[in-house]
Amino acid sequence: MRETWLILGSLSKRGTTIERMTLRIGFVFDDTLDVLDGVQAHILTLGKELARRGNEVHYLVGQTEDRPVEHIHPLARNMMVAFNGNRMRIPIISKSSSILQVLDDCRFDVLHVQAPYSPLFAGRVLTRAEDSIAVVATYHIAPAGMLSYIGGKILGTINARTHRRIDEVIAVSKVAADYAHLTAHVDSCVIPNPVDVKDLRQRKAQAGQRSIDAFHGNGPHVVFLGRFVERKGAGVLIEALHWGESHHLFPEGMHVTFAGKGPLLEESKKQASDLRLHCSFIGFIEEHDKPSLLASADVAVFPSTGGESFGIVLLEAIASGSKVVLAGDNPGYRSTLMNQENALFPVKGEGRAQALAESMAKALTDHTWSEHVHDEEQALLTSYDVATVADQVEEVYHQAIGIRKH
Repeated sequence: MRETWLILGSLSKRGTTIERMTLRIGFVFDDTLDVLDGVQAHILTLGKELARRGNEVHYLVGQTEDRPVEHIHPLARNMMVAFNGNRMRIPIISKSSSILQVLDDCRFDVLHVQAPYSPLFAGRVLTRAEDSIAVVATYHIAPAGMLSYIGGKILGTINARTHRRIDEVIAVSKVAADYAHLTAHVDSCVIPNPVDVKDLRQRKAQAGQRSIDAFHGNGPHVVFLGRFVERKGAGVLIEALHWGESHHLFPEGMHVTFAGKGPLLEESKKQASDLRLHCSFIGFIEEHDKPSLLASADVAVFPSTGGESFGIVLLEAIASGSKVVLAGDNPGYRSTLMNQENALFPVKGEGRAQALAESMAKALTDHTWSEHVHDEEQALLTSYDVATVADQVEEVYHQAIGIRKH
């Protein structure tokens, strides 16, 4: 039998020190770790912090070629599909023998499933997990429309049997919690996505001021970072740039950097081509360059129109040092920004272009206002820092283990 260590003082509740075991944890995720989208960033950021605390963290995932961390177990072949306004990879083949081998070799204390999940992989892991293993699920999704809601209901029905194997449910936001309740008929506690503030700031420091200055250039700098799909809102920003330019709102020398790729990239370039202000489309940005790009922003704009359960990119921008972060007023982003009205702008209706243009202009010209918004946004980071989030997740793990023992 493997040895288990006790750590004192790793968690504290109402001033009382709680005794905690180090754990062997298995994150279960249908998709690949070859890309760093929202859920991938969530489990890798959280997993690294849990490992730093002495836990042994494994990743039971779909088809994955890269190895960004150790203990990765690719256990399924995946197929690319479009769902909820995103591209994602779903498992189509997973071998029971491979799943059983990993479960037998690792003897997990906790399996942490990312939900909603596929019955063809994560569901099979739950079916084959020994009764002694605690199971926690985290819901990440917010419906982007009726089709995704109906799909979620169908998936919830299919997974009803394996979902009974789950001991505790987490949601990354109230939006995701509502989705879990509507589609899987489960209640959940809200623990947000984590952001590794220290790591982002270290990567920015390592890149150096020269890297930030290279992105910033001369004059006020506006940054968009995201996929070029309709719901991420690059078109909303371009509408606002046209409105603000035609009404002479923007300061001299203002320029805009669009970072990302996607099916609407070329259309967005065409829409921006007749603007007098300079717009650069720099394509996909590597993770090591992201903090420098965001730090170079006098205003970072994320005009997503919906389908967001959370806003991790908002927190990455704040932690990296964007002077002001402006976000589309969808439920996920509003929740992440804790209803900070100064940072939110409407993304629906005829007045959206004017509202965003005026917010950008105010951020670039009213320095007292922009400093106030900057301070408000910086104050958010403590609640979302990975150390804070990991404390809360570890508490849920031990609650789930307690349920299994009884």
